[in-house]
Amino acid sequence: MSRALPSLNAIRVFEAAARHGSFSRAAEELSVTQSAVSRQIHHLEQQIGQLLFVRNGPRLALTESGREYRAVVQEGLGVIKRGTDRLFRLGSRPVLTISTLPSVISKWLVPRLHDFERQHPEISLHLSASYQVIDFAVSTDIDAGIRFGKGQWAGLVADLILDDVIFPVCNREVARRLKTPRDLLRQRLLGEQPNWDLWDAWFVAAGLEQPPPRPDRLSDDFNVQLQAAFFGHGIALARGMLVADDLREGRLVCPFPIFAPSPIQYYFVSLPERRREPPVRAIRNWLLNAAQESVADLRAIVAGSHHSP
Repeated sequence: MSRALPSLNAIRVFEAAARHGSFSRAAEELSVTQSAVSRQIHHLEQQIGQLLFVRNGPRLALTESGREYRAVVQEGLGVIKRGTDRLFRLGSRPVLTISTLPSVISKWLVPRLHDFERQHPEISLHLSASYQVIDFAVSTDIDAGIRFGKGQWAGLVADLILDDVIFPVCNREVARRLKTPRDLLRQRLLGEQPNWDLWDAWFVAAGLEQPPPRPDRLSDDFNVQLQAAFFGHGIALARGMLVADDLREGRLVCPFPIFAPSPIQYYFVSLPERRREPPVRAIRNWLLNAAQESVADLRAIVAGSHHSP
């Protein structure tokens, strides 16, 4: 015979008491009396048939059963919250929130927003800039993201946006001083996280056996590195998807038409259960197509600049 489930109110009281480790603080959060919290917990323990809390001096502690039940309750309440938020978002004009690096937003997404809005007027897009790796299971206001890495993030489905390439970029004045790739050995190279070794990959593609000088980690923000290169403060290692517009408009130049495959790429990530939702599927498909278009003309732009009179 099946048992009746505890009331949602009792579960909420238990979760608050377990999180705070206090009946009184749980009562304050829920705007009820401490005795009401105590009664709910007592009724819940009777219904389950096990103690969930024990007094440890002045402190309230979870029993082993309480710790196990807390994990189940938090997961269940999280599912309910995400499902409720999803229904709100899937209203008359859903708001789709994308989390990614500031450089991706400023250098690539914002210039192309008009195209997405034209193709999907039914979706309102919200861009959330963050350097932090967002926990999608906790941050229920984030629908999907664009991450830079190797495509493996626990609990997420990752789709490669494109096989991007890396190559040096600088301003025209600096480029005039560069005759061969070997000249980069005497230049200030700008880099990001040192363990990525992206400059090493490009030097190999350029046929240089000597390792590159240690890159100057001016900033982890790729947009800052491009700004520094534009003002002549060094040579940045660019990724095609983010720098194609700068090359097309002449703000930066590629001194050597040598491309290397990037060992780290951009991925579209989402929770598995969100993957098939129409707004998430729409932004994913648009991102993949738009990224391909951004890089499609890259080699022609670079080749054309090196054959210009």
